[in-house]
Amino acid sequence: MSIYGAMNTAKMALVTQQTALQITGQNMANVNNPNFTRQEVLLEAAFPIKQAGSPGMIGTGVRATAIIRRFDSFLEGQRLANNSTTGYWDARQDLLSRMEVTFNETSEFGLNNLFDNFFLGWQELSFNPQGLTERTNLVGQAQTMTQMFAKVNQDIKNLRIDLDTKITSSVTEINELSAQIAKLNEAIHEAETFNVNANDLRDKRDKLIRDLSEYVDVTSVEGSNKQVMVAIKGGRPLVIDQTVFNLSTTIRPDDALSSDIYWTDAGGSKTKITNEMTNGQIGAWVEMRDTQFPDVIDKLDLVAATMIRDINKQHSAGYGLDGSSGTDFFTGLSPESYADRDNTGTATVSASIVAPDNVNLHKFRISYASSGSTLTIRDLTRGVDVATEAGYSSGANISYFQDNGMNVAIDTTGISNGDKFVVHAANDASLNMAVNSSIVSDTDLIAAGETTNQGDGSNALTIAQLQDTNTLNKDTASSTGTATFSEFYNSIVGSIGVSSREANANYNQQEAINFELDNRREQVSGVSLDEEMINLIKFQRAYQASSRMIGVIDELLQTLVALGR
Repeated sequence: MSIYGAMNTAKMALVTQQTALQITGQNMANVNNPNFTRQEVLLEAAFPIKQAGSPGMIGTGVRATAIIRRFDSFLEGQRLANNSTTGYWDARQDLLSRMEVTFNETSEFGLNNLFDNFFLGWQELSFNPQGLTERTNLVGQAQTMTQMFAKVNQDIKNLRIDLDTKITSSVTEINELSAQIAKLNEAIHEAETFNVNANDLRDKRDKLIRDLSEYVDVTSVEGSNKQVMVAIKGGRPLVIDQTVFNLSTTIRPDDALSSDIYWTDAGGSKTKITNEMTNGQIGAWVEMRDTQFPDVIDKLDLVAATMIRDINKQHSAGYGLDGSSGTDFFTGLSPESYADRDNTGTATVSASIVAPDNVNLHKFRISYASSGSTLTIRDLTRGVDVATEAGYSSGANISYFQDNGMNVAIDTTGISNGDKFVVHAANDASLNMAVNSSIVSDTDLIAAGETTNQGDGSNALTIAQLQDTNTLNKDTASSTGTATFSEFYNSIVGSIGVSSREANANYNQQEAINFELDNRREQVSGVSLDEEMINLIKFQRAYQASSRMIGVIDELLQTLVALGR
């Protein structure tokens, strides 16, 4: 090798060590960046040459072949999956704790205490049925209780509104993240086309995908063109190379508090995917909004509606101080009936209460089969089918409901096989429950007696004893009363507490898994200052040695020049 060849070898070594020092500096600068992946320079010997008279091929130095990331794709896949599950339980525990606060059972204004005060008011009235103080107190206790019923109902609905807002804004955020991933796909593809590893851009893309996984379940697959396809559950892509498939939300026509989520394909067609959202924060929000919150409201409505029905039945049988009878103590029962949002037909359903003393307050679903014009009625509260009616004629009152205090009819014009309809006599009873305005204006109408005798308080005592009567089904599979008002209400609050503890436990478990996965990532991809300091010294010494070699070659050249003078 000529002296100039040696100079070139030293120069290549100098440049290579400088590159290694720069990468070491980059690693050290990002030691506290949780989204940074440690980089490393791959070195290899430069291609050797054969020189006449030499005993073998002579090396020409060193060169940096690539700057790579220390990255484990399998581990990253585990982190994405765990991220979604952590997001799910985190959202659930937050919402359940907020719902526990809504019921406010630790204070004197919790419904349990208000039940006691209300029925105590009836008991006190039974002792002094003519007392204005007792009558006024009873109305006040009843109003306080109904106001708390309404407050809890409205607070839960406000939580649903808040959730729907979160879902809508999160869909916008998902679209923005997807667009950024598509742009990074383009940038990475352009950079790596020329065999340059776009490490920092890849870190940014991985971070965006992790952010996405907090909202929904995602999978990420990198193609041969260095661009990723990101898909949600069901294999629906959000990003393919530089193409983005947006999500959108649309308010449900039958529920102004809820929006459905849609995925748009390449042709612009939209597919509803709300029910596919089962993990991540959106999965928890959809589940709580569409299942748990409505279930709690339905049960709260059942308590209020049963109280309205049973107290009105007993109260209307008694007599007020003015000798009046047949007066309802409460108002607020107004049945709900609607066609299922997924029906393909246009049939409608109507419902009215005709026997309020005996009305069945459960929620029912009516399914229509075109074969034999058959209706199947399912008690959703108990979770069992309760009746089948064949040969149904459009507009006719359904026999099962006539036997349960309601007239329910379906106008089958435009009906399709499999269409479903919901009927619920207790709908929003907890929100609408109120003391009869006539009684508020004139407490003499309170029917304390079973006779017209003004000193008779036996009816008030009978109503007071309803507090300890099994009027509700704590076991929803049972058709007979198994729980008092307080017991059934406590089961609602208790189930929320159980769900909250479950969510906390699962969230803590996921955090422990996250900690373990982060540790494993740190071992593979994290920056160790100790290791980088060693590398810094190593590359510094190599750089100094290369510089020294150039100095030696310079001295040799000076010697050669001196010989020629």
